[in-house]
Amino acid sequence: MDARDRKRQRRARRRRAEVIAYTVEIIAAVCMMAVLIGFLIWHNSFTEILLSDYVTLSLEGYDHYGTATPVVQGDQEYAEFWSTVTASVSQGIDLSNGDEVTISYKYDEEVARNCKLRVDASEAKVVIDGLTESTIIDDEMIFSGLNVSESGLSPKVMLTVENTSEDSLISQVTYQIEGERKFFADGDVVSIRAELPEGALDSHEYVSDKEPGEEYIYEYPVVSEDSYIMNAADISAELLKDMEQIGADLIYAADANEYGLRIFQQEAPIQPVFKGNKTTFKWVNPYMISAYFHSVTPEGLEQIENHANDVQIVYGVTITQDDGKNCLAEIVVQFTNIVRHADGTVELTPEMGRIVSATYRDKNVKKLVSVDSNENYDTVKLTS
Repeated sequence: MDARDRKRQRRARRRRAEVIAYTVEIIAAVCMMAVLIGFLIWHNSFTEILLSDYVTLSLEGYDHYGTATPVVQGDQEYAEFWSTVTASVSQGIDLSNGDEVTISYKYDEEVARNCKLRVDASEAKVVIDGLTESTIIDDEMIFSGLNVSESGLSPKVMLTVENTSEDSLISQVTYQIEGERKFFADGDVVSIRAELPEGALDSHEYVSDKEPGEEYIYEYPVVSEDSYIMNAADISAELLKDMEQIGADLIYAADANEYGLRIFQQEAPIQPVFKGNKTTFKWVNPYMISAYFHSVTPEGLEQIENHANDVQIVYGVTITQDDGKNCLAEIVVQFTNIVRHADGTVELTPEMGRIVSATYRDKNVKKLVSVDSNENYDTVKLTS
């Protein structure tokens, strides 16, 4: 075989190799295409599921105190898969409008494959919005139902507190005067405490503006335009003279028989004269010996039965009977609860006076009107 033949053989072998290589490439390309087509057919047989499209947040409560609960809302077609899906939130309580929370998901991957589902479980960021604002309970609101009424005169003003609100919450508030005092004077500032009903703040529909342990206190100023006289200096000489005259008139008008029999028989002693079955005693010629002003002490003021003040005038008086026999006695007229009005005038009427004692023995009267006569009163002598 000559060189020309060998050359032809080499060219033939190269062409066969090229054909084989080309054929292999074609076969490989066809196989790859078949695999790709198979993959695409398999891939397209799965349904895409984005879990964030099926989970919502259920919001309850109020701004700053809200709660968020994830709710899964899958469809019936893949009920088996949806039964395995759960969602959780990064913060579920004490939420405020504007807070951002993250929703995370879990599901059964094997069930998802069996259902031919391709699941995107990417976390979702959600901004909280729509929580209702809580109603802030401040002093103005909680005391909006408070009604305070006054009775009596300074310093024996009594206070009554009541709740007149028609609001569903405030109508249940309890108002209570602080301390144990029964009476108050003009200018006193009384603390009134408000208490919310138990559980009023549990739902956070209402929120207190107070710190824990801090109370709602309303400062109520007592205003009493009229007042009882509490200072002896307010009993002027003119006023005392008017009392002296009214007291004398009361003595003249009084039934002397009430005291006369005791004075004549037990204290003087003088034999009483009777006309029929009645004695014939009369009071005559009363004159003022001394006068005393009594004002109740702060301790005595808290005893309801005590009056605020009194003026006791001691009179010398003659008690006589029809046979002309007589004796000197002392009689005490007391004026109780003397009132000074806002315009400065003093109220004084005969009805305010009454005879409280009559005796032959001076020591009995001195005991009655003395400084030490009653620990509940301060006593000042008005006459020299």
